Amino acid sequence: MLNDRFYVTARREDVLPKQALLLRVAAGGGDWDVWDITPKDAGNQLSALDHPGGFQSDGRCLWIPLAESKPKGRSIIRAFALSGLVRGRPLQAEREIPVKDHIGAVAVSQNKGLLFGASWDTERVYVWNLAGQLQQTLETSDLAKRGLGLTRDPTSRKGLAVQDWKLVEDQLFASGLRPTAGNAAPSRSQLLIFDQFLDPGFRQRSIILPKPRGIELAREGMAVSGGLVYFLPDDLGKSNRIFCGAGISASK
Repeated sequence: MLNDRFYVTARREDVLPKQALLLRVAAGGGDWDVWDITPKDAGNQLSALDHPGGFQSDGRCLWIPLAESKPKGRSIIRAFALSGLVRGRPLQAEREIPVKDHIGAVAVSQNKGLLFGASWDTERVYVWNLAGQLQQTLETSDLAKRGLGLTRDPTSRKGLAVQDWKLVEDQLFASGLRPTAGNAAPSRSQLLIFDQFLDPGFRQRSIILPKPRGIELAREGMAVSGGLVYFLPDDLGKSNRIFCGAGISASK
């Protein structure tokens, strides 16, 4: 949510090739602005990078990952200037970062100028500066300490598979689905809140989210605004529901 407008990415699957879209609607409105953001290949045709992921603004640009729909597939992270989001006009990426992995969600640190990318099932976390230079990669052991991604324990359990995440100052909010033993657990949806995520002395809070009317809240997009956390758990359709994390505060 930015300036009383909601932004969401989606994939159009009723056409071939499929299309990655960026959509915008005013709060309380129903008239959507839509942009096709699918990267093109060397032949100027729509590429297979048609899977848009979780994204965030740095205050000037929207940083959006677009990936092949398979583990360890290619991705490109595209930065679109907010000033260029004009109804009826095509979007041009201001910056592009190619990645040899599937990046499903990115988060942006405005104060540190860093971009965090989570791979498929959060097997890796990449950290770039905003010029696209890789600064750090977190893998199995570092992620396991944080309750993310694959672990090496004897039961081969996994940590949280991030579906979306956002950075607000020095706090990282990560939402996704956690592993369960069978279907006995009332909810697989979890929110992890990290203070100083990259520091060895990071702090973490974990919240198991409710499951209203059987809906897993953390299976798709998430936003943090005004001290509250919002979830968009369903694919876009004729009507959509946004759930506000009642009782979940974004403050320390």
